[in-house]
Amino acid sequence: MLLNAGAPILTVQTILGHKNIDTTRRYARLYDGTVATHYYCAMAEVESRMGLQDVGDGFASDPAHLLALVDSLQNGTLNDDQQETVHALRTAILDLAEREATRVAEQHI
Repeated sequence: MLLNAGAPILTVQTILGHKNIDTTRRYARLYDGTVATHYYCAMAEVESRMGLQDVGDGFASDPAHLLALVDSLQNGTLNDDQQETVHALRTAILDLAEREATRVAEQHI
């Protein structure tokens, strides 16, 4: 849980009292959502350095990116309430994307 909350693995190793980092890695599991978030943040930084996009706070706001993050959460270990929350987020993102597409289409008419 500490890793998924952003704690460095060396900090977790120290807290758990492991002498070898491999012991900590054996017990640690990053949730897919955490991995996806780290990936998108890192890629946004890379793209920013290459001048490919304006990063802002490190999170893309496009619906496809948000859906990828939400979908990656479904692969983790979620309780029923969390699964309902992920489903609600996905539905809301799709609804917002559809409304935006409709708005853009109406502007072009």
